[in-house]
Amino acid sequence: MTTLQLPFISVQADWDQVAQEVASGKSPNTSFWIACYITGKPSVQGSIQVTKKDNETFELEGKNGFSVSSLDSHMFKVKCDEIGVKDTLVQGPTTEIALAEKTSLLCINVSQNGKLFAAGNGSNILLGNIAEGKVQKTLTGHLSDVTTVQFFPSNLVLLSGGADFQLKIWSAIDGSNPVTLKGHTSAITSTAIIEKGRNVLSSSRDGTIKLWNCGTSSTIATLGNYNWPVNKIILTKLPLIYQPAEKEKLDPLEVGTEDKLVLAALGDGSVRGIHLGTKTELFVFRSDNYALTALAYDEASNLIFTGNENGRIHVYSLAKHLKEPVAQWQRNKYPITSLVPKLSRNGELVLCASSADGGLYQTSSLSTIYESGSNIQVEIEYTGSDLEAIKDMKVLPSEKESYQHIICSVSDGKVKIY
Repeated sequence: MTTLQLPFISVQADWDQVAQEVASGKSPNTSFWIACYITGKPSVQGSIQVTKKDNETFELEGKNGFSVSSLDSHMFKVKCDEIGVKDTLVQGPTTEIALAEKTSLLCINVSQNGKLFAAGNGSNILLGNIAEGKVQKTLTGHLSDVTTVQFFPSNLVLLSGGADFQLKIWSAIDGSNPVTLKGHTSAITSTAIIEKGRNVLSSSRDGTIKLWNCGTSSTIATLGNYNWPVNKIILTKLPLIYQPAEKEKLDPLEVGTEDKLVLAALGDGSVRGIHLGTKTELFVFRSDNYALTALAYDEASNLIFTGNENGRIHVYSLAKHLKEPVAQWQRNKYPITSLVPKLSRNGELVLCASSADGGLYQTSSLSTIYESGSNIQVEIEYTGSDLEAIKDMKVLPSEKESYQHIICSVSDGKVKIY
């Protein structure tokens, strides 16, 4: 399958601030820069003029090959006929929370009620309230970088993993750390919480996936033992084509593992599907030999999304038996740092992807992906992190809107919400 080359629209990171300052009269009419790149074509570089209008609003006018139209204070639509970019939305963050000056936020998670955030900052975890935009507690105890954080379903407990080979369970109420899980021999890369959280999973650069019992702080089973790092895991329901494990054959400390599937992305470029109940590998597929750096799964569509260190994204379908990708695309050769499927404003399934160069975008609807992967386009280019890598990204839970926002941890020490 041919790899589709998608365009990358780069916009001055603070363009929305510039526009708002012009609208309010704090700054004279001015412009900000914009550029568009696509592999195999010359780049197009131009500017967008910002002009003050009445009632503290502004007007945008594209220059040097760009046509634009204003939508609101955080979003505009752009076209660049020279490079084939049509009606792409450019959107700045709706919220920015500055947590750590000049230090990176390596990971982020949000409680299921959408109220709390936790972000890894060096060896610390910054725990705070999203609405207030403030850190309420700093959790200390890891000996090196915190690489993953995850809230339990109760919203009151937090699981973290670090480059110190340890997993820790924290109280979000008082910041205490009653449980530490030890057994990995290299950095923790990701975690998964099984049902209410009596059991949890962890993956590591040591090539293993461990199933833990939180109550006894013990390892129930070690899966994988691969010769490559396990860079990401996702826990989901076991597809109907596979039989659940017999409960009476499970370890007495296991709860809810009999009908679960673990998807694991490895450093050799492969994805492994592991039956958590039986502890057996059900399938393996590999698109190329580049290490996988991001992994996502949409349960409703049975689509598996992978991103690798060479900037390429592949989409596989469990319904199509994983024989080959149903779509694949690339923008540049920077590693993909995070992939998140979510619902767009139209209620359609889309994919958000971030990369190590600070790029962050949303695809067009994935509904036609089985017809032709070439239908995939960049629908929204998110701005505000130029050359600052998006380290992690999650869907922000909301009971008020069907449209799903995303929350990102960035290497400039900020949390950004789009």
